[in-house]
Amino acid sequence: MALNNTQIKIFSFLFFSTGIFAIVGALYTWGEGVLFDQTDLSKVLIPYGDLIVAGPLSLLAGFALWKKNKWGIPLGTMCCGIYIFGGVLVYILLLWTGPPFPAELVIPPIFGYAISIWFVIWIVKNRINSFNFG
Repeated sequence: MALNNTQIKIFSFLFFSTGIFAIVGALYTWGEGVLFDQTDLSKVLIPYGDLIVAGPLSLLAGFALWKKNKWGIPLGTMCCGIYIFGGVLVYILLLWTGPPFPAELVIPPIFGYAISIWFVIWIVKNRINSFNFG
């Protein structure tokens, strides 16, 4: 089955932009101030995860999908798992701290869930693996 170039480019853009937002957002602790100036460990755990794991991995997945490298699919799938796990952590943290729930913490996991579900459905629907990609 021939792969749709437009969908590949869309996923590439989504992963790449998510990586940029993860890194930039993490550096400013999602509105709480500069990451390296924070003293409360609970405020920096998720941003450090974004800075060290989610951001760079998303950038690599976006680049690999854009170039149609065979490692783009596994990297994208790993990003999907990180987005889902990270979203769950964010919502647990929000529920733990209680209302009010800031929009800058509530909205990004929803986009992560949407990207993850769409990407996995796309892989399954097109029967894509790293051997027939690119």
